[in-house]
Amino acid sequence: MDVESEIMELKRRVGDLEGAVSVLTGQVGKVHPDLMALATATANRFDNVEELVSKVGGRIDLVNNQLWSLRDDLPEILAAALDKDRSS
Repeated sequence: MDVESEIMELKRRVGDLEGAVSVLTGQVGKVHPDLMALATATANRFDNVEELVSKVGGRIDLVNNQLWSLRDDLPEILAAALDKDRSS
């Protein structure tokens, strides 16, 4: 093969590669805004889920405290109820 034909072949191959890169760049440019919107929506949803989990955790703590309080008060409640039954 002569030098000129090799140069022409290389130019053709470089042109093909440039075209492929141009197509990919255009596709990435179109996808990028959608990805950014998805990232924002995902962050918002996770923030909402985190808030709900915090609320549920607070409610579980409240129920836990009330149950422990009931455990402490239950002997007195039962004693009062049994005394009432005996006096009736």
